[in-house]
Amino acid sequence: INSHTTMMTSTMISLLLVLLLACKIRAFQTSTTHLVQKRSYYRSPSKIDWRLKDVQSSVTSTILPKDEPIDFTNLMVMDVVLFQRQNTKNPTSIELGSVQENGNIAPLSTWTLESAYTSAINDMMEFVVDEEDLFPGMTSEEITVLRVLDSDVVGYGSRQVGGGKGPGNPHGEESEIIYYVDRAVVEGVYSIEGDDDVLKID
Repeated sequence: INSHTTMMTSTMISLLLVLLLACKIRAFQTSTTHLVQKRSYYRSPSKIDWRLKDVQSSVTSTILPKDEPIDFTNLMVMDVVLFQRQNTKNPTSIELGSVQENGNIAPLSTWTLESAYTSAINDMMEFVVDEEDLFPGMTSEEITVLRVLDSDVVGYGSRQVGGGKGPGNPHGEESEIIYYVDRAVVEGVYSIEGDDDVLKID
C-alpha cells in the first residue's frame, strides 16, 4: 500500500510540475506576443511617416517677400542678414552677411560646421567676417537684402585675433566679433514669393 501511495504521489507531483511549466510557457508566449505587437505599433510606417513629416515641417521652405526689398538705411550695425548678389552666376545661392560700421554689408564666413554651443531651443554655429571681405563691404547696388534675422536665432561674442598675443596681435588688444547663427537658419531652404527656385545658403 505504501508503495502504491508513493507512486500515486509522485505521479501527481509530476502532473503538477507539467501543468505549472505549461502555464509558464503560455504566459511567456502571451507576453512575447504583446511585446511584438507593441513594437510593431511604434514602428508602424504611418507613425514614422507622421513623425518625419512633423520634423520636416519645422524646416520647410521659408518664403521671402518679393516686392519688399529691405532698405539699407533701415539696417543697424551688426544686423545679420540674408542677402543675394545681384550679378551672381548662381541664382539659387544666398549668403549670410553682417552690417558694418560704414553701412555696407560684409559676408560671414565659418571654418567649421560643428556647433559652437547648444541650448534647449538653439543649435548655434560660429561665424566671423574675413578681413579680406571687411572693407569696403557690399552696397545696395551690389546685393539685395532678403531678410534681417531675428534676435532669437542670432547671438554675438568676441575673441582675440590670432588666439591671443602673438606676431599679429603683440599686445592682445585686437579682437574680432563672433556671430552665432542658428543651424536651422544656415541649413534652411528658402524661396522668393512667386518663384519656384529653391534657395540655399552658400
